[in-house]
Amino acid sequence: MTDLTLSPMDQPALSAPRPYWGWVAVRLFRPLLVRLCAAYLAVLVLIALLVPLIANGQPYTCVVPATAGHAAVREYPLFRDLGTVSWILLVVAAALGAQGVVISLSHRLPKAQRMMRRRVGAVVITGITIIAGSLIAALHHNRLDAVNYRSLARHGLITHAVFPPVPWGYAEMEPLSKGLINQYPSHRHWLGTDGDGRDELSRLLWGARIAMGVGFVSQIIALAMGIVVGALTGYFGGIFDIILMRLVEMVESIPTFFLILTFVAVYGRHILDIMVIIGVTGWTGYARLLRAEFFRIRNLDYVLAAQGAGMPLWRVLFKHMLPNGVTPVLVSAGFGLAGAVTIEASLSYLGVGVQPPTASWGSMLNSAGNPATVFRWWQALGPGMLIFITVLAFNLFAESLRDAIDPTTMGRR
Repeated sequence: MTDLTLSPMDQPALSAPRPYWGWVAVRLFRPLLVRLCAAYLAVLVLIALLVPLIANGQPYTCVVPATAGHAAVREYPLFRDLGTVSWILLVVAAALGAQGVVISLSHRLPKAQRMMRRRVGAVVITGITIIAGSLIAALHHNRLDAVNYRSLARHGLITHAVFPPVPWGYAEMEPLSKGLINQYPSHRHWLGTDGDGRDELSRLLWGARIAMGVGFVSQIIALAMGIVVGALTGYFGGIFDIILMRLVEMVESIPTFFLILTFVAVYGRHILDIMVIIGVTGWTGYARLLRAEFFRIRNLDYVLAAQGAGMPLWRVLFKHMLPNGVTPVLVSAGFGLAGAVTIEASLSYLGVGVQPPTASWGSMLNSAGNPATVFRWWQALGPGMLIFITVLAFNLFAESLRDAIDPTTMGRR
């Protein structure tokens, strides 16, 4: 009789078990629609970070020809005149790219080495980013450059000028000529111009920075506050829970939209103030969700074991309990991002959002006119579609994440 038993060398190696979040990611990105939503949101975030390099009226580089007593000089107007916020966001974009490189290079390492390298890389990159961003914020000074470089290039006053793909800034106006105001889409302005002769495509791209900035900054503030309050109330309970939940109810009674309107009427329009107000009034839902999760898991064996081992409170809360209770909060944050984008667009549409000439999708919709009187469809189509698709993408992604986390949907996906 032939022995069919395989030797240990002939047996196929068993693959390492997939971690929990690995299974969640597989189920999350299985539907094609979710992959499309994730790709769209990723592109939108990249545009928000890199838009000064994509849509700008200043060239990357140009050469000023030689004159009497002066040699030809190569200049870099776009990089020289970038604002402080743009430099900080470019540093953030570089940090995200560096972290992606670290993750890809460590993909084939054993699990222990892979996790260690990724953690060390994340700490080093985050530290460098914070230091660089702080130095830029403290030392960099914004410049106001009103030079028309395209006109200089046409008249031969500069040569070898390399402009961005969209060679218009968000506030850059065409000469006040009748044919260049409210212009239909053309080869010069692909989506037309608005009532001030500004390029619609450039303003759409710059509006992505406002939409993503309001969404992510406000939700980071809300998540930080909600996680701290929810963790403390759910862990301690008792009188501590009663006091903090009364605070939650007080904040929930404040109408966010009308609070922003009042604040703008008193202090003026500042986009950072709008982000903060949306954040400090939007954390209550996260606190309630995390409180319920902590009530559920605070008496489980691994939490009791951590307490018995004498671990400090912060480690028990945020190292052991938070990773096992934060999933409903992450799902809710997806819907919160969509809500923040909608609030900002509504405020800008009403004229109390961003300060002109800053580009915003809501203000662009407002400038398109009234369908009952004068309505310019090409000015309304772009911002209207982007608001709709962005809110829809956030909502679909959050719903898919909820289904991927929920074990009862395993058989339906």
